[in-house]
Amino acid sequence: MMHPFLTEIGYREPLPSLSTRKIPMRSRTSCRGFVPVWLASEQWWRRVVFESQLELMFIQLILSQGNVYDIWEQPPAVRYIKENGKSAQHYFDFLITWMDGSKTAWAVKPFELVQRRDFDQEIALIASQTPNSFADEVRLFTDAGFQRYDAVNAARFQQFSKSPDPAADDAVAAQISVLEGSTTIARIVEQTGMSGRAYRAVVRAVFRGDLRQVKGGLIDYPTLVKRGVTQC
Repeated sequence: MMHPFLTEIGYREPLPSLSTRKIPMRSRTSCRGFVPVWLASEQWWRRVVFESQLELMFIQLILSQGNVYDIWEQPPAVRYIKENGKSAQHYFDFLITWMDGSKTAWAVKPFELVQRRDFDQEIALIASQTPNSFADEVRLFTDAGFQRYDAVNAARFQQFSKSPDPAADDAVAAQISVLEGSTTIARIVEQTGMSGRAYRAVVRAVFRGDLRQVKGGLIDYPTLVKRGVTQC
């Protein structure tokens, strides 16, 4: 397995963040940092900064969909007129460009804050004045919109995708090709004889659609899986 930042000519750093607003990395109240993300727009890795654990979860969940072309955190501010007639500006947390070329501007906020500040009404007002040249749609993402195990699964998938392992992927694919009905991930791993490498390959197979969970939840060794639609 090759380190994700190694190329045929040596080590190459991830590209710098494109954030248009400087984000302090130190905070007593929130988790902040950056995560290297492989983007189709660059055909390479880029540092994407986040200001909270919720934003990190968003990044991992959105990337797990498999149709992201580009991520721009803290893109240029959008100007709008508030209900009192005053001019204001809003920085969306993320601007996602999809593989089909469409763009979605995302506001990422804790559900408690959305309720307390009626932020859903504010973002609706902003959305009504956001030009189509900036985004095709505006969405609000909160911690009430997903299960925590989905975030854990997405985080594992992102981690396991950083270092390709074709041999393990092929071994798991061979087991999937003869799979009838459902079985546990532990059984697939055991049959490959590749231990943790096979488990990581199984997680990748689930997110590719080659395998699917029989029931939602954490993707772990006891998890029941069956062949996915791509294997039919």
